[in-house]
Amino acid sequence: MPEATLTRRAVLRGTAGAATGLAAAVAAPQGAFGHDHGHRHSVPVPPEPIPGGIELAPGQVIHVWAPGSADVTLPFTGVTLQGLDTEPTTIRDFKGFSAVAFHVGTATGDDGTVFDLETDVRAFQGTYIDRTGKRRFGTFGFI
Repeated sequence: MPEATLTRRAVLRGTAGAATGLAAAVAAPQGAFGHDHGHRHSVPVPPEPIPGGIELAPGQVIHVWAPGSADVTLPFTGVTLQGLDTEPTTIRDFKGFSAVAFHVGTATGDDGTVFDLETDVRAFQGTYIDRTGKRRFGTFGFI
């Protein structure tokens, strides 16, 4: 039996497959529309974003923080993680589960071009207060 070899291409394909699976799970009707006492809603009501965030340019803020050890600086963007007590979700008034992963490395295109790779992937599941003030349950992904 031939020996299995782990290559960058295999890792990238596996990561892409996992991201696709996460996106499909997050896009399911329950996550997209939320539910309340077992009743489904046909019109999604978005959650409120967290206040503040990272300013990309004057007046352009994305409502996200970079949780993790403040000793870590991501190599390609130069972003320094903001501490272990930093809010991992992007949803205001959220109570539930959060998962965060930063991936750093390189990817090689079919033509041999090497690209820097840096991702921020998050998933959330729990209750939140939507923009109408109603408590809802949902599953969300941030890629």
